[in-house]
Amino acid sequence: MADDVIAIAEPQAFSVNGAQLTPLTLNEKLFYLVTSETKGLILTNEKEQPVTTLAGHFAQSDVLVTDSGLIVAALNNDTYGVELFRYTFANHAFSPLTTVNAGTADLEAVCLSSVNDKLNLITADALGRMQQFWLEHDKNIAMRTVNVGTGQKNCQIDMMSGKVLLADENVGLWQYDNSVEAGDGRDLITLPDMAGIEGVGVFDGLTMLVSPDINAVGVLQDSTINWTTTNGDHKWETIRFTAYNENAIVGLYDDKTESLYTVRFALPAEAEPKVSTSARVDAYLIAFAQTDTVARFGDAADDPAIWYLPDSPEKSVILGTDKKGGLDLFDLSGKRLQHLPVGRVNNVDVRTHWQTKQGTFDIAAASNRTSRTVDIFLLDADTRTASTASKLRSNLNDLYGLCMYHSDKGELDVLVNDTDGHVERHRLTMQNGTITSRIMDTFTVPSQPEGCVADDETGMLYYGEEDEAVWIRDLNNIDATPRIIARVGGPIQDDIEGMSLFDVDGERYLIISSQGNHRYGVFSTKDHRLLGTFAIAADTDAGIDGVSETDGLESLSVSFGKRLPEGLLVVQDGHNVMPSQQQNFKLVSGSQLAEFIRQYR
Repeated sequence: MADDVIAIAEPQAFSVNGAQLTPLTLNEKLFYLVTSETKGLILTNEKEQPVTTLAGHFAQSDVLVTDSGLIVAALNNDTYGVELFRYTFANHAFSPLTTVNAGTADLEAVCLSSVNDKLNLITADALGRMQQFWLEHDKNIAMRTVNVGTGQKNCQIDMMSGKVLLADENVGLWQYDNSVEAGDGRDLITLPDMAGIEGVGVFDGLTMLVSPDINAVGVLQDSTINWTTTNGDHKWETIRFTAYNENAIVGLYDDKTESLYTVRFALPAEAEPKVSTSARVDAYLIAFAQTDTVARFGDAADDPAIWYLPDSPEKSVILGTDKKGGLDLFDLSGKRLQHLPVGRVNNVDVRTHWQTKQGTFDIAAASNRTSRTVDIFLLDADTRTASTASKLRSNLNDLYGLCMYHSDKGELDVLVNDTDGHVERHRLTMQNGTITSRIMDTFTVPSQPEGCVADDETGMLYYGEEDEAVWIRDLNNIDATPRIIARVGGPIQDDIEGMSLFDVDGERYLIISSQGNHRYGVFSTKDHRLLGTFAIAADTDAGIDGVSETDGLESLSVSFGKRLPEGLLVVQDGHNVMPSQQQNFKLVSGSQLAEFIRQYR
């Protein structure tokens, strides 16, 4: 640890006893909130004189500063649950907000933030489960549960990085995604000799931590911990801090003396917090419907397509791949109309009005990883059902992404790619009622591709190299050199997944799934400029959760009737929560998407 020591600080004993000390900067004045197992919550001024007290028995707390006062979430030592209180500057008093019960396992850590004007509460219990709640309109809505392991002693939410920080007394500091739609992926920051961490504090994107095994305060910066040694013999267990008069004002609990202390020190310039550009989002859209779930848990739902029925637009159909079991068809309310158990189909696309000598057809194509074929389906508008027409052989080893191209000459192609970067272009023909194909072109992508979309009007193919970039290729000129129009980084985070086109006021835009940060990027097809990113948030009143880790998506900018006058966006939801269920697809009004584009173009 010696190489990382940046200063030495002198702890000052705090005159009020408790289990946790939280310094607060309120209206440019310094206050302290003492959390006590015997006296409750005590708010003091800078001189450590009590301003107000709420009787109770609380082990720890977290505080959210608002324009009118404070919101405090406190662990109740008597009930082992969480109680939330509001403190207002106007009357200098605490009032109860709500309670989150512990259930059968004691709650041992709690943290609080505000997301989209909703209170976001996270708890960790004695069984090693992290639960995330949205608190609104007198409702406590359980959003997700993650098994994090036992030993979580403290919790903080860093809104600048979008991370939940859990202090693990056994191994170190865990970092989880704060999104209620996120999975259970995590990163671990360890201390020397694998010492455990019991206290963590966050303020304006900066993180501090303490361990009873290290007599110092750690400042976390880019996964490196710089230490400020504290004089004396201490076993620090909790930490909270604020910025005041260009100093860090730190509140600490020492288990050795069972006392509270403050420490003041100047932060080094390199410890200034950094905002994660990937965490920024320009807007939130809301789904109006969701489909029935796929049959099995795990990564199953993948890619949607829209089958538009011009004679009855409101009866149009959504096709969705279930890569564990087949192809599903849904109506615009999300109800399943049909399931085809055809194997592990990964991507699907639809084209209508394909004119052949045998008639005009609506067809779908899907990449089938079970049979290593391109599966062709005939779509019957009268019954709103699909039937298998052909299984086209491919030279690819692992069929993956797929999209279709219907040229202005009436030629219909299927482009299908392999996880190794190879791409085949199949030209479809119908002879004697049988659909066949020939491979008319092949090309490669430097690394794994998947999502693609073809512009039938311009002949341009947009396709993603998942970890790297978005490419464009001229399908009408196979000798033309493809080029990169966007790269991973900043607001666009790998994997680059689903792609679609959407028209607004006569202009065309490319929509892509930025899977790594649960966002969607919108690009102009004219100059390939990124207009911005949006996410899809939950509608708790309707019981529809938000969306995360989207694989495939599809959009169509035509009227589907009075409810959807400007089109439809359909996206795969990687984590179907509220409550946790198998994956499904979410439906978003094209009017919301069009409004976003008009605002940011």
